[in-house]
Amino acid sequence: MKNIVWGMIGCGDVTEVKNGPGMYLSERSVLKGITNRTIAKAHDWVKRHGHGIVYNSVEELLADPEIDIVYIATTPDTHTKYALMVAQAGKHCLVDKPVAPTYADGVQIKEAFEKAGKRCYVAFYRRELNRFQELKSILDSGRVGKVMGVNVMRTAHKLPADSGWRVDPAICGGDVFTETDIHALDMLVRLFGHVKSFTYTKVPDTYGVTIQYESGVVGSGMWNYNAQLLKDEVNIVGTKGHIRFEFFNNDGPFCITDEDGVEELTIKDSIHVGMNMQQQIVDELLGEGGCFSATIEEALESLKITDGVYYNR
Repeated sequence: MKNIVWGMIGCGDVTEVKNGPGMYLSERSVLKGITNRTIAKAHDWVKRHGHGIVYNSVEELLADPEIDIVYIATTPDTHTKYALMVAQAGKHCLVDKPVAPTYADGVQIKEAFEKAGKRCYVAFYRRELNRFQELKSILDSGRVGKVMGVNVMRTAHKLPADSGWRVDPAICGGDVFTETDIHALDMLVRLFGHVKSFTYTKVPDTYGVTIQYESGVVGSGMWNYNAQLLKDEVNIVGTKGHIRFEFFNNDGPFCITDEDGVEELTIKDSIHVGMNMQQQIVDELLGEGGCFSATIEEALESLKITDGVYYNR
């Protein structure tokens, strides 16, 4: 019985619990090996997880004919380089979000995988979390009626200057909006369809965005990254009710208000939040009915917004 064999480039924090174990815990999925800029860290990862071997370079990993798909778990500044190498090697790819630092880079990656005839997935794992699968089911059921609008409100503390690569635009590809909050923008695409148009307002530490989806839903959001009080709230408004929830709090409830009153619904997920995503990818590559929706084509929808807002274009 065939398995899907993974290779992994990079072994940072995101691979410890979130997106690493799913490659060897999913059904018919094998993590053959990893490589990392610091090889000693790769050996330590393999020893602690008990899976895989260490390749001495990206080139050595890509030359292994047994590897079907490569997970790029490095910082955004290297995504384009490694993704193009994976495409050139004729392998499928899962690249961490954002798929690339700029929209132009994302388009280049898309075209490379089209030419190679291989799939490029993007690690927007929240699409496949149980809680967001349930949210989509609620919306599809018509419980809150026809969705008319959605609003995102997020305020965060200013990151200290010693916060590492996340405060270096040359490495993270922008800032918290482009590297982290792109998750929320992607989820709105998952729930409400393709982006027809968007406009934005930008002042120091604050972004305001209005989005028109082809489904007719109007989206709006405000992100502030120099706030004393923290806020993470999404409101979905329908003709028969509305849903309120915290986007990044996986243990937080959905507060559903409809004709029957108010209900708080909490959905549990595995600590290995990327595992549902990886199982979907494995199933799809095996031709067994899976269909992971966060492809490069889908990822470009939210990347176009963050690229346009951050770079004022």
